[in-house]
Amino acid sequence: MNDDNAAYESDYSLRIPISNVRFRGSQLHVIDTDHDQLILKQQLGNDEKKHNKTTLVKRLSPITYAQRAIRIGYSLITIIFVGFLFVFCCEVLLFLGIALPVSANEAWSIPQMHLFSTLLSIPVLLYGLTSLMTMGCAFVIDAHRGGALFRSTAMEIIYLIVFLIAPMTTVMICLMAQSEEPWRITSLVWAILILITFAGWALAVTYKQMKACFLLVDKCFPLEEEEPNNFKRFMKIANRALLITQTKRYSGTKRQRYLVAGDDLTKTYTESQLTPVESRTGCFSRLVSLKCCSKINTFESVDPPKKLLESDEIMGYQPVMTKTNWSMQKYWCAGSSHQSALLVTGGSSALSSEQMKFSVLCTVTSVILASLLFIGVLVWMEMGLVIYLLVAVIALLCCVFPMFRNSREMLKLYDELKENNDDEEDNERGGKTMMNVWERVIISEPKPWLCYAFVAFEVVFFFIWPFISMLVLKNYPIAGVFFVLGFFDFLWRYFDASSVLAKYGTISDAAELFNEEYDGVTHARRYRFSQIVGGIIKNKGRLVWTWIFVFVFLVVWFMLSASQSSSATITAEQRGPRPPILLLNDFYYPGVNTLAYPTCKLTKGFEFPVVDGQSAKNVSSDLGDYAFLSAMAYERESINQYTLQEWFGGGVIDEVDYVKKWREESGTQSSPVYFKLFSAPELNSAVVSVRGSETMFDWLANLHLWFASGVAQCVKWLTPFGWIWTPIIPDLLEVVNSVVESQKLKEQGYYVITSQFVNAVRAGYGGANYTNVFITGASLGGGVAMISGAQTGTPTVSISGPGPLLPRKIFHPPLTVESIDSNVYNFIPERDYIARLGGRPMFYQNAMCIASNNNLFGCHSMWRSFCEINYRCGSNGRPVACRCVERFGYPKPIQNGTRTFEEACAAANETWYDMFPDVPN
Repeated sequence: MNDDNAAYESDYSLRIPISNVRFRGSQLHVIDTDHDQLILKQQLGNDEKKHNKTTLVKRLSPITYAQRAIRIGYSLITIIFVGFLFVFCCEVLLFLGIALPVSANEAWSIPQMHLFSTLLSIPVLLYGLTSLMTMGCAFVIDAHRGGALFRSTAMEIIYLIVFLIAPMTTVMICLMAQSEEPWRITSLVWAILILITFAGWALAVTYKQMKACFLLVDKCFPLEEEEPNNFKRFMKIANRALLITQTKRYSGTKRQRYLVAGDDLTKTYTESQLTPVESRTGCFSRLVSLKCCSKINTFESVDPPKKLLESDEIMGYQPVMTKTNWSMQKYWCAGSSHQSALLVTGGSSALSSEQMKFSVLCTVTSVILASLLFIGVLVWMEMGLVIYLLVAVIALLCCVFPMFRNSREMLKLYDELKENNDDEEDNERGGKTMMNVWERVIISEPKPWLCYAFVAFEVVFFFIWPFISMLVLKNYPIAGVFFVLGFFDFLWRYFDASSVLAKYGTISDAAELFNEEYDGVTHARRYRFSQIVGGIIKNKGRLVWTWIFVFVFLVVWFMLSASQSSSATITAEQRGPRPPILLLNDFYYPGVNTLAYPTCKLTKGFEFPVVDGQSAKNVSSDLGDYAFLSAMAYERESINQYTLQEWFGGGVIDEVDYVKKWREESGTQSSPVYFKLFSAPELNSAVVSVRGSETMFDWLANLHLWFASGVAQCVKWLTPFGWIWTPIIPDLLEVVNSVVESQKLKEQGYYVITSQFVNAVRAGYGGANYTNVFITGASLGGGVAMISGAQTGTPTVSISGPGPLLPRKIFHPPLTVESIDSNVYNFIPERDYIARLGGRPMFYQNAMCIASNNNLFGCHSMWRSFCEINYRCGSNGRPVACRCVERFGYPKPIQNGTRTFEEACAAANETWYDMFPDVPN
């Protein structure tokens, strides 16, 4: 390499090292990035004038639109894959909790030991799931870059086959074979190939990370004595890597913030005896720094403190802010991260005073507006004055004030440097700089024996114990997932290359120890290692995923805890007080003279045989009757005797003893699912009404049946062109569910019991021979009703029920599109988000909702739906309910007597409490 070439050295942050080319009498240095190409052009001349030469920097964009389109395609398919990876991770946490009451005993009460064992499994699961999602996100980025992390001819071929050739070939074959589902088959093949590619990619990353860790330990912290035996040498290096990782993890540390001028500092800020602006020491660090810890030989003080590098320092990440690249948008979106940038305060590139002031203003304004926006959402949702004030105080103390204080300190330092920056020599060299930086130092370290003790404790209590507990509970799917995640957690947690670098130095410092020819550490390997450390191990998104999974876990755990504080089987007689059902027969709704709704009268499949004189005819049933019966599933027998008489005028019976007898004989009385059978003996017909969410077990059942499909729908909606993956969502949900659902959980599903009951009724259980059997339910009850209706071939009317279309393959037996479309009808109000989970069946009725827009779940109300049907369709000889006007704001019905509406409701209320004095008012 000549002198010109030697002036440029490729940093590990460049994927491709600098290429040197001679072209038309010039020396070109070509720098390739992911999207652009930078060319540094030096004009060749005689030796006497070389020192006066200038370098021309040119930017090109060699990537074509077709190549950009291909990479966008790579990104979209991998984003969908990562979305379902997220579904899988959430399902693991969900089924870990749901399986506990199902696997425990017949009473669905969880033994305390099993609860404790499950809690012990959470650290391993959280770390493993977080690592999985972090890898998934890195995989998306790498796919967008065309597989840059392991770039080679073989990888180019693999990516072309996986992302282009295989799907194009599959769709071509399907079209030539005249397949009825060419896109679904192609999508499935594509998804399988992506899964295989990701698995191989993740294993390769794990291997490279461990190899780098061992290599770094060998070079940065060499053994005292050379070991000729390779295996013994490997074990000694592994032991040292484990000690370094554990020492770094359990050391007592202190974080100190410095506001400094950016002159060349050869020492750390602590060693330079600078005064920190702010210092923070955690409770654990304070505890292990006590003198008693040294006396009992557990921790030893570190004096002077040792520097512990952060991830940005390991990577050598130090952005520079000049007056030309300064942007208010950067400050608006960056929060406090911009304060770690190197700010130029002198020379031709110095930031102006106006730019610094606007930076402070923009930073503080963005935080204030973000806080006010969040408060505005709370006000819109009418959360209450106490919540508004609490959020405002938290935002002021934790966000606005610290940001304002830090920004003011930086502005003060800038003014001081600006006043002293009059040195012409400094200005010629670029002027002075300043920066705001946090430095972490070690103030105490654990003894080696304590590090080994921590490892033993973690393996026994956080891995072996929970794993055995899962096997005892026969939760084999989750146990298998836990074992795999635990194994990789062990590799990533105890052999962490970034921990080695945090104690030694930056990647550049470590790179100087390696000989390229002897150690085989090429530029490509340095780049790959830097990407693994910065993009995966120390990725800042890992913290976000951790908090997301912590939130999911807390929700599941709250539901489990709440479910154990009450009985799993709450009957209508045991439930708390409900508002009285006040029905008026001397008022009516004539119906609205519009097209709402064509399904007010249900005919085909929902007709009743009625004998009129000497002839029999089929009579249509009212949609309002099913809405009313779906609400009656919540009420006790004595109330139903009254309300059924008021509504139907007699002839409809609440078959409490019939249902109780069947549940005792079938052994399902301990299941939390609750339903009623309403019979009409004169019509030889019966309606099974499934109750919706009443107990915390019911809410867990909601998550069990529709959480995965709901998250999958969100992924589809948030991803550009996500709708094209709809055909394979049921298949992907089936795969996810098959991995995490235990056999006992499959047998105890709500729909399993309701389907068994419907089949028994249709088969004439108890001597009853109903010629017409129907199913209804609201919310969860409506969703379960639709599943049972499709499984048993029974006509079903659901009110605001989550749909069975997308999760149809997770049920046992699975549903078909034909069985759903042939037997299921769903009434879905607008802005009822819950009823849109799982996909809508072919036959559904979109309905209006007069609830206010800021009432997010106001439209998901069975009684509001009942009132909507009663008002739009007309009461048709049925009573009207006082609550439609008093609670939901519908117009007053037409008077058909002498009483006013208010007088009639007051009289009905008095009659109600005369009949049911034990019901609290």
